[in-house]
Amino acid sequence: MAVFYQGLPCLRHPTLTPLMPISMTLPRDLVLDNPLWHTALTLWRDPQIADACLQLQQSGWSVSRILTAIWLATMNQSWDGSEPEGLPDWRHRHTTRLRELRQELDKEGPCRELREQVKAAELAAEKVELAWICHAHSLDCNNMSGFSGYNDDLLSCNLRAAAPLNSTPAESKVGMTLLKQSLAKNGLHLSPEPVNGVTPS
Repeated sequence: MAVFYQGLPCLRHPTLTPLMPISMTLPRDLVLDNPLWHTALTLWRDPQIADACLQLQQSGWSVSRILTAIWLATMNQSWDGSEPEGLPDWRHRHTTRLRELRQELDKEGPCRELREQVKAAELAAEKVELAWICHAHSLDCNNMSGFSGYNDDLLSCNLRAAAPLNSTPAESKVGMTLLKQSLAKNGLHLSPEPVNGVTPS
C-alpha cells in the first residue's frame, strides 16, 4: 500500500521507510572532480582494495569514510572522524537507501537494467559525499594531488576514526588489517615516514 511524502507515492518497506524532514544544507559550490575523487578512483582500480572496502561495508562501515581516512593519511593529515554537519543525514537519506534498493534487485533477469541504473545513482551519491568531504578540507585540497606517502600508525588511527560506532574491536581489526595488506600489495608506502632522514624503529 502506498504512502505519501511531500506529494510523492512510495511503497511501504521494512527498511526503506518514508523519509522524514530533517535539517541539512548541501553546499552549492561543491566540485565533483576533486583530489579525493581522484584518490578514490585510483584505489578502486585495484580489486583487492575494492574487495577489502566492500567487506568492511558489509560490517556497517561507510566506504566514503574509509576513502577519506586513506586520502588524509596519504597527505599526512590526522582525522578524528568528524564530518560536515548534515553529511551523515544526507548519506543515510540517499546513499544508504540507494544501496539497500540495489541489493534487493536481482543481478540477472528483468530487473538487471534497473539495478544498474540504481547502482549508477548510488555511485553518483557517493561522489557527492566525497565532494562534500573535500569541500570541508578545502584549505588542504589546494595543495593535494596524488599520493605523497603516509605512515602506518597514521593510517591505522584514521581508519579507527572511520569505523562505525557499533563495530567491535576484533571485527574492525580484521577488516583494517585486510585493507592495509591490500594497500601494501598495491605498492603504496605504508612504513613510517623518515623524520630528519631517520626512519623510526
